[in-house]
Amino acid sequence: MIKSKMKQQPLFGTLIKIVDDPAMLIMAKDAGMDFVFYDCEHGMIPYDRLHDLMLMGNGIKMPSIVRAAQLARSDVSRVLDCGAAGVMVPMIETSEQARQLVQWSKYPPLGSRSYSGGANTFYKPSGNHQENMRELNQATITIAQIETVKGVENVDEIAQVEGIDALIVGPADLGISMGNPDNMMHPDELALIRKVANACKRADKGFGIIGPLPLIAEFKNDIDLLISAIDVNILRDGLKQYVKGYQDIIK
Repeated sequence: MIKSKMKQQPLFGTLIKIVDDPAMLIMAKDAGMDFVFYDCEHGMIPYDRLHDLMLMGNGIKMPSIVRAAQLARSDVSRVLDCGAAGVMVPMIETSEQARQLVQWSKYPPLGSRSYSGGANTFYKPSGNHQENMRELNQATITIAQIETVKGVENVDEIAQVEGIDALIVGPADLGISMGNPDNMMHPDELALIRKVANACKRADKGFGIIGPLPLIAEFKNDIDLLISAIDVNILRDGLKQYVKGYQDIIK
């Protein structure tokens, strides 16, 4: 369970945009990853394929978090019904948006998520709704992504929303929001990310970053969810490494 493990130790994840082969889950687990993070905002994997991937992941104890495309019931609830252990919505800027996210990602009494058995209950027999809802509310991690200046300005109120379990910074869009799109390590951006980390600490919520390793290292004493490995980057860097190897051989 990501939510409970996050309180015990930092967890490592890989962001998946294009790789839809289940072998990726086996390799991620073997490499020591704690979870996979599917990107439905910028990625290319359709829901039916996500269902199959996450079902297998749950079977081998490799849980999935999904970044939903937007703050909408159809996006938030559906990825959870497909078997995700957690959901994140981008561009959260207010406590009202955070509360709406909780409403669609958590069952009563905490939220108003519509009940349906399926991949989310690992296809158990129907019935036992009350216990299933209780267990899923305990297990599901609900994440607000903070990636604008306005989101940082309201971060304390967002972090205090009951049912929000973690905040994850998106440094690329945060820099764009600041008018500084190409330097995530700029002191002004680091200061805003520090505000998010401090808000998470005050509210006893998880803190994470989707970004390069040097940026994550700046917050090594605060971070709970580390997401730097991205499938497109892994593939590109691996190909470049081998091209360099070939060139070195034929010199």
